[in-house]
Amino acid sequence: MKGRKSIPSKIIDITGGTLRTHKPPRDKEPQPKERMPRCPKHLDKEARKEWKRAGKILLSIGLMTDLDMAVLAGYCDAFSQWAEATEKVHEAGLVYKKSDGTPGLNPYLRVAREAYDRMMKAAVLLGLSPSSRASLKVEKPKPKSKTETFRDRKNGTNS
Repeated sequence: MKGRKSIPSKIIDITGGTLRTHKPPRDKEPQPKERMPRCPKHLDKEARKEWKRAGKILLSIGLMTDLDMAVLAGYCDAFSQWAEATEKVHEAGLVYKKSDGTPGLNPYLRVAREAYDRMMKAAVLLGLSPSSRASLKVEKPKPKSKTETFRDRKNGTNS
């Protein structure tokens, strides 16, 4: 099926809802529970740090569910590889001398570039890039009034 990718309802709601898109709401779309998935054991120390940092942000704006685990893990793994390869480039320089004495580009440049490309693709899917969140508008829920709290208790909805 070709054409534009569907935008998740959660993103449509954050960007202004169906009034902005002029399309009827998609009420049959799955709505997984917002929750931070467990960090996969295969991620290294740097990737786990990024998992906590990025996951906290995504969860705070309601864009993290168990279904997003693999995308976030891929992003964090690529972030870690990019960081390590970038460090190696800084240590050894952009150019090195080959065995025949001619200059050559540091092979870690390619590793860093490929990891960065993977990281950016996942970042766009997760809403972690400036362009992917340019139209997001996150509104904080306003606190309940005393009257609403009283009504909720009286009706048995303790939320």
